[in-house]
Amino acid sequence: MRLAYFYTLNTKKYQSLDNTTISPKVILEKYWGYSSFRSPQAEIISSLLSGRDTIALLPTGGGKSICYQVPAMMVPGKVVVVSPLISLMLDQVKALDNVGIPAKALHSGLSAREIDIILDNFVHGPLKILYISPERIAAELFQVRFYMANISFIAVDEAHCVSQWGHDFRPSYLQVSVLRELKPSVPVIALTATATKAIVADIGLQLFLREPAIFKNSFARSNISFSVIKTEGKMQELLRIIGQMSGSTIIYTRSRAACAKISSLLKERSVSSTVYHAGLPYEVRDNNQKLWMSGRARVMVATNAFGMGIDKSDVRCVIHIDIPSGIEDYYQEAGRAGRDGYSSFAIALVNNSDLLAVQKLFDQSFPDLDEIKKIYIALCQFLKVGVNDGAGRSFYFDIEEFCQKNKVSQHKVKAVLKLLEKQGWFNFSEGFKVPSKVMITGNPAGLLAYYEENDVRAMVLAQLLRLHEGLFTEFIPISLTKIAQSLDMDINKINFILRVLHKEGIIHYVEAAELPEIIFLLDRPADRDFRLNESDYLDLKKSTKLRLDAIQEYFITQRCRQLVMLEYFGEDAKECGCCDICLGSQSDVYTLGDKKALLVYLTQVAQPVNVKAVLSQWPYNKRKRIERCLEDLVEEGFFEIDPSGRIFKKSNPQ
Repeated sequence: MRLAYFYTLNTKKYQSLDNTTISPKVILEKYWGYSSFRSPQAEIISSLLSGRDTIALLPTGGGKSICYQVPAMMVPGKVVVVSPLISLMLDQVKALDNVGIPAKALHSGLSAREIDIILDNFVHGPLKILYISPERIAAELFQVRFYMANISFIAVDEAHCVSQWGHDFRPSYLQVSVLRELKPSVPVIALTATATKAIVADIGLQLFLREPAIFKNSFARSNISFSVIKTEGKMQELLRIIGQMSGSTIIYTRSRAACAKISSLLKERSVSSTVYHAGLPYEVRDNNQKLWMSGRARVMVATNAFGMGIDKSDVRCVIHIDIPSGIEDYYQEAGRAGRDGYSSFAIALVNNSDLLAVQKLFDQSFPDLDEIKKIYIALCQFLKVGVNDGAGRSFYFDIEEFCQKNKVSQHKVKAVLKLLEKQGWFNFSEGFKVPSKVMITGNPAGLLAYYEENDVRAMVLAQLLRLHEGLFTEFIPISLTKIAQSLDMDINKINFILRVLHKEGIIHYVEAAELPEIIFLLDRPADRDFRLNESDYLDLKKSTKLRLDAIQEYFITQRCRQLVMLEYFGEDAKECGCCDICLGSQSDVYTLGDKKALLVYLTQVAQPVNVKAVLSQWPYNKRKRIERCLEDLVEEGFFEIDPSGRIFKKSNPQ
């Protein structure tokens, strides 16, 4: 029925949304300060303003948000942006607010009152851009307000999430088609940085796009040199690279413990560094990010929790200590280097055990069906969700406590949660920060007269009014740290006083939250009735294995590394000329100049010296040929190598 319904829409003509005389370029310069667009941003904007459904594939750092934010300021109505990442939504809203564009975000961390105020401002007020998480679409309250609002277009960010063949499929994204049912004539722009040809076709199908105009920038990054360095001494190699590099660097590792270890190692070598992972308190993460963004910390050591939405143009190097789960993830993370167009490096350090490690992680990510059922039942018991209950309820989830209580690894639990999410049981978001927020609900007249002047409640209220505007009309994010500093009080005491004011009805106080969140979409069935869709489970396992095979191929290939990535994304490409393979890392053919340079080095260095130490003095792409040259020098009688790998100069070479 729905397919037939949308089929009839194909006969509709496109209607231009742009009824203004202001050009996109003027808007771009007014709000963002840029004098020109990157290719193909202008063409994408023109397509959307013509009223046509549009798909935009732009690589990481390609400026996807500009493609819907600029036209949003040119159309008469409002714009809804669907985004899966709460932290990214909040960052976008903050950035728009900074340039004077009214925008808000709806997500599960907001109270019902906050959501009502935001939706009211979107329908009747000046609010121009509304970011929503995909699960919000299912709420009747949102659907009613969406229908009432004058919507000019819908933007779907990270659109690959709508495809079951995508690396990050989310069932809640399928709800986006509901927006088309409510507003069938409103055009949609779908944006993504990582999508194969099959996924692009699936995006059009799942979102019911009508003859979409497709714009694609090449995924090639000609200014990035991609390299894979095989080494059993990752830390030594890491220090060598950092010592030779200049500018900002990101080091990615899978382990939170490794983040701290590597950062400490760098600091011991007088390299300014900081750390970012989901296990750190929000204010610590935020401060560390600011240190790195401002250049006060040169190196950011992080898990994959870091980087989404980060717009730092002068990152010269991205280093991976562990193999990522797929080419899409690696391309996004490595692509954070060189956004300013200058020469940059994406380097991965691997050893013999790494390929086995990623295979082990893959196996752990797909527990057998009985184990999934066991963890689901334990989860419901932990959250106190009864049989035939749960749908629509949300819970902050202390995963560490759950794992300790049930004697199961966090990796396995997260894998099960994601599998259940993909089958539509619930939405799962890993730890995010909802800042503390306050709205004053007491009578504004004589507010401070409620308390004696020296009452600590009056003092906290006074600081709230001094530090924050708009408290009487909407919820405003507040900084407990700033209030505590201004009053010279402990932050815990400030939190306690705000709770008291909330109970007394003077303010509505929403405390900060930072835990993973689970939103149940289905009621809990009786234990004997719990079933996973085994066919979907096996299909997902198969597609994940294909992505694993592709990333393994990238790491072991003897072909141009960028070419391997581009072929994965369906591009016809040529060798890049600047990756380690193109620069000869697999060649052992040395020149006379290489031989002279090695002889000079070996005659000047204190002997004996280890072979590995000698090879580390050369760029990685030259090491195989230098090793071959050393073997020949030994064979020619100039040097000898003992069983421990130490090199000795022969006194009387033959």
